[in-house]
Amino acid sequence: MADKNLRKSVHVNEISEAAVAGVQGREFYHDPVMLQECLDGLNIKADGVYVDCTLGGGGHSYAIAQKLNSDGVLHAFDRDDEAVQFATKRLAGVLPKFIVHPVPFGELGNEIDANAIDGILYDLGISSHQVDDSSRGFTFVGDNPLDLRMDRRENVSAQEWLRTVSADDFAAALRKNADMDRAFKLATRIKEKVAEIALEGRDVLPSDIKSVVENIFPDKLREANSLLARVFQAIRMEVNGELQQIEGSLRAAVDCLKVGGRLVVMSYHSVEDRCVKETAAEFEKACVCPENLPVCMCGGNHQRLKKVNRKPILPSAEEINRNSRARSAKLRIYERV
Repeated sequence: MADKNLRKSVHVNEISEAAVAGVQGREFYHDPVMLQECLDGLNIKADGVYVDCTLGGGGHSYAIAQKLNSDGVLHAFDRDDEAVQFATKRLAGVLPKFIVHPVPFGELGNEIDANAIDGILYDLGISSHQVDDSSRGFTFVGDNPLDLRMDRRENVSAQEWLRTVSADDFAAALRKNADMDRAFKLATRIKEKVAEIALEGRDVLPSDIKSVVENIFPDKLREANSLLARVFQAIRMEVNGELQQIEGSLRAAVDCLKVGGRLVVMSYHSVEDRCVKETAAEFEKACVCPENLPVCMCGGNHQRLKKVNRKPILPSAEEINRNSRARSAKLRIYERV
């Protein structure tokens, strides 16, 4: 793992002073959700090795770093260059062995060795800053062109995805990523709208999508913003390959954890939570034989994860009042066996 660490730490040190200065003093990342619950779930040892798979503004990483001594190591993943710059500045000098991997957390297995980690944390979804910064194109407030890329170096933005996706695949994404009803009708109408906009020679704006949503759901105008948020969510998750990233990274996380290591995952909507629960469930099974076999033939010793909390942990009413983003959060904790 030494070569990997050196390569990534050099990359972080090469962030320009101008880039860091651009985020210095801009405290635009909000308080991390269920911070104490996450720290308790990780069961942190002062000299342990931990991974924050969703660095963001560095809130969770900062709190983890403060519990580590000079022998402790913290790896952090984020594909958002702005998050990397901000969090690197925020944690400068807090922990000597802080290693940022400026890649998607789906690359976890390529960056971290097997059986090397004491705890891995995921705070899924998008950061408050990505929503609040209208120039990022994550919000339907205002009329900046849709973008929705977590990594702005990627070629396929929401604009390109909407122009090239088929109505069938769009409808499937609406169902899978947002549990939308009337999905095919909605996808077809949005595709028609996108084609009209292309003839006008301009980008797709949030108001364009909103007008279609209101037309398809005239009986749910009071829920228009909620429906629009779910449409944005479905598109964003396809643009960034989020479910594939989550599933692939969780599988790699099981390999990376030491026996007794903790896997702590916080999700914000049912689609993410279902992906986490179903992926983890595969590693909770002791027997992996086909269900139609009358007796176990595999030895029944394949369990690699066990639940630490039987049900997901939910935020307190006090935290929800303080931080509305916590409202839909669910925290699941597993231990490597």
